[in-house]
Formats: sequence, structure tokens, C-alpha cells
Amino acid sequence: SSVAQRGDGLRDGAPTDGSAAAAMFPCRLCSDNPFSRLFGWEDEEEAAEAPARRRGSKRQNFQARSDKEVQAVIVEWERYVHPRAREYFGDTGRLQEVLVMLAKSTDRNEDPITGSDEHCVIWCGEVARASVDQPSDGDARAASSETSIGGHVQKRQAIFKMVKPEDTEVTNTYVNRVLAFTFAEDESFDQLMKLPKEPFRMACHNQLCVHIAHISLDP
Repeated sequence: SSVAQRGDGLRDGAPTDGSAAAAMFPCRLCSDNPFSRLFGWEDEEEAAEAPARRRGSKRQNFQARSDKEVQAVIVEWERYVHPRAREYFGDTGRLQEVLVMLAKSTDRNEDPITGSDEHCVIWCGEVARASVDQPSDGDARAASSETSIGGHVQKRQAIFKMVKPEDTEVTNTYVNRVLAFTFAEDESFDQLMKLPKEPFRMACHNQLCVHIAHISLDP
């Protein structure tokens, strides 16, 4: 199942005009750091074993937002930011950094937060390479791998390079996990917190899509 239906379950005070995507995803405090569990922070040992990374996903027709457009879309997205994200990032400016990176790494004609969920929003920023060699297009193994539990983890993944609040080290984390933490409603967020500390499965079967309404609640 997917995290939401468009226009449903937005927080009180958020627009409900149907242009916003989906019922967006308290954090259940557990023995380990809940933020670490959600973001999938890589510690030094994990980072050493992580797949090789390359900069950017291929998209020849990518149209970047201007500085003015970046600021305008951030103002719109801030209306949907969940209080948990404001509390966590605090006054460090890190939340703004996340939103700026999201705006600059997605096409100016696409919106991963309030845009129509009928189309994917492809990430054009940092990408983690697939952990295994992928079957060619049309290979029956591709569909089998994608639909199996955990099969999506073997695909290329959209990633952020972030600095945690009160830290100075740059860490890698998966974009769809950051989006869920920042924008998801409590009910969906609670379900996502029960999943493994891996990139979330995208219901559209494209792990480079970062549309929040395409994040699946399935493992």
C-alpha cells in the first residue's frame, strides 16, 4: 500500500484544495535513536561498506529552478513541514538546507510535495549506485527483483549529503526517508518507522522518484 491518497489527511491549517499530494506521512521513542532509525545515517563503518556513488542521475532535459523559483517553492513547502522536523532541525538552518537541496535537485516543472501524484518526480542530485548488477530492461528478473521483499534496496537510490544538527560531519541518507520525516503525517510515519533502516520502497517502482505520495508502506 502507498502512504496516502491525494488531498486526504493534511494537518489542520494546511491547504486541502486537492493540489497537495497526499495524506503525508509521534515518533515512537525506542531504545535507539529514532532519528537515526528513520534517516538511515551511515556511521563510519557502514560508510566504508556502502556502494560506490556517482554524482547525479541522468536526465538530459532537466530544467533547474532559478534562485527566485527555489525560494518561492520553499515558501510553499514550509506550509507542510511537520512539527517533528522543525523541532529536530531547530534554528540551525539545516531544514532550509534540506528544502533548498530538494528544490535544486528536482525539475522546475515538477513538485515532489504538492504536485500531482499521477507522475513521478525524478531526483537529479546525488545517487547511490545499485548494490548488485541490475538486469537489462525487459529482463523478467527485473520485475521479480523489484516486487520481492527488499528487492528495491538493490536499485539505485536518491541520497542526500547532510550534516546532522549539533554535528559537523557530512553523512549520507536516503531522500525518501528525509521526506517522510519532514512531511509525513503521524499515522503513516508510525508505520514507516516499523520498516527496516533502508530506503523506502517506491510504489511507482522507480527508486529515483522522490514524490512523497509514491512512498510505499510495504517492506
